[in-house]
Amino acid sequence: MTGKKLLNGYLDQLRENVATLDETLALARKMGKSKKAGDHHATIQTLKLIRDLAEVRNATLLSIKAHILGRDETGTVKEPANVYSGNAQVMFERDFKRLLEPWTLEDLKLECEDCGAESEGVISRSFEKQVPFGVGDMMTTETEHHDLCSRCYAKRTAKDTDESEESSEASDPASILKEFAETQGEGSVDITMSEAVTGLVGNTIRAVTLEARSPAEMVKMLEDFKDHLVTTAHSQADNIAPGLALLDKEIERLRAEAGKGQDAAGKPAT
Repeated sequence: MTGKKLLNGYLDQLRENVATLDETLALARKMGKSKKAGDHHATIQTLKLIRDLAEVRNATLLSIKAHILGRDETGTVKEPANVYSGNAQVMFERDFKRLLEPWTLEDLKLECEDCGAESEGVISRSFEKQVPFGVGDMMTTETEHHDLCSRCYAKRTAKDTDESEESSEASDPASILKEFAETQGEGSVDITMSEAVTGLVGNTIRAVTLEARSPAEMVKMLEDFKDHLVTTAHSQADNIAPGLALLDKEIERLRAEAGKGQDAAGKPAT
């Protein structure tokens, strides 16, 4: 501990309180033993003082226990068996001893997971990411926590932003078609398998479903995509036929859905 500045933090204050109470209790006990046998009033007052000091000491220790183990939903301090999976009492005593040792400013420094720097500027940062939900193509959001300095946090944030923008561009129908045309050649696209176009159409339908707000908007976007596809791959009519059939089916379904919405909006209130 030499050369390190003491923190004198929350746990340090509690530890000092317990130490002070221990000293005061020892003094009170010593005073009680030194009283004359016939001085009953002084003896009673000393015993009351010892009782009160013991209660304050127990309350202070309970605060330390709550700080280490936490409280349940009723506000009751948890027991070690509710926190540790094995050797509960031993693990609690280890943490009690470790946390009640004098803290220094060095103890407040955390190590950055990315660059390895230790600093008080390293804090826990939250990141949200999309992960498979486990049902079809559905996705869900999970939150991850990482100890990072401000510089590494900025790098991760910038990287996530770039990936999000790339994902958004990749899901745009025009971008999908442009990339498809660039990889196959302008004008007359050499499509070797009709499954390639069918997969392209399926991805586009999913992207449009996520981005559009109404069936009418989705119909417009899919019709535009169909026109682009026919123009770009006009020499491969046989190969794009299955994809066009899939597009026509989806457009027809969305038109029917849009028509139902208009009919419902036009009905007078009963």
